[in-house]
Amino acid sequence: MHETIVLGGASWNTMIYLDRFPEPKPATIAHARSNIAAGSTGIGKALALRALGHDTLLHATIGDDEAGGAVRAFCTLRGLETHFDIDPGGTARHVNLMNPAGERISIFLANGSDKPPIGVADLAPEIATARTIFLNITQSSIPLLPVVRAAGGEVWVDLHDFDGANPYHRQFIDEADVLQLSDEALPDPRPLMAELARKARLVICTRGSQGALALDATGAWHEVSAVPAKLIDSNGAGDTFFVAVWHALRQGRTMGEALRFAAAAAALAVESFELVPQTLSEAAVVARMG
Repeated sequence: MHETIVLGGASWNTMIYLDRFPEPKPATIAHARSNIAAGSTGIGKALALRALGHDTLLHATIGDDEAGGAVRAFCTLRGLETHFDIDPGGTARHVNLMNPAGERISIFLANGSDKPPIGVADLAPEIATARTIFLNITQSSIPLLPVVRAAGGEVWVDLHDFDGANPYHRQFIDEADVLQLSDEALPDPRPLMAELARKARLVICTRGSQGALALDATGAWHEVSAVPAKLIDSNGAGDTFFVAVWHALRQGRTMGEALRFAAAAAALAVESFELVPQTLSEAAVVARMG
């Protein structure tokens, strides 16, 4: 059995780095750089958990295909313990166009099945005994929601760019003890955070270069500035931030300290082409905090 379990989110991705996003007209783009690797929110969180010293199991779906084999090989290389269900719809494959500000345009070449087959009975004992469940908003997580609901572990849910209106996210919000979202679709995230705080004991909003906000169970607001970083690739920064908050709170740090720790961890993440840099560690984050 494992201390933590991460449910959902594995893909094989191509990142293309551009000086600026292309205009909506035919063009030739010269001198673009690219990187190909495993990605998505489940792998990102599992990598961050392992880097910070935690025993974790990643569950996700992949296809019986070349991309699925590449995802397996990547996870083995990075020392991740995995439980993959095979999706007849194939492995998710994404192309991410990245600009110098870290903004992303994601193109889904393949996203697997709408209802992938999941071995719920095989995963139920792991979910039931995990101290913390990182529940991702993926199709593969939906069949596991009743098991998550019955489990005793704390549930952390990353809503990504939730705008407050998409009904798909509500089934995950209903299970959450802690929520994270970004401000990408929110001019002012505070009203939505206050609404979500009626469901969860802690709500976190990442704001890119503007840092992050948090609203705790007492109704207190906390804010942290971003740690200055030389941006290389923003993929994985949100996953690292979320895991780092969890890690710091588990160590007994205050909310403010946990957010500062997470901001330093995210700075390390964006300074690498890797989804989560292999150099990430407790010591490296503390050193970056100054």
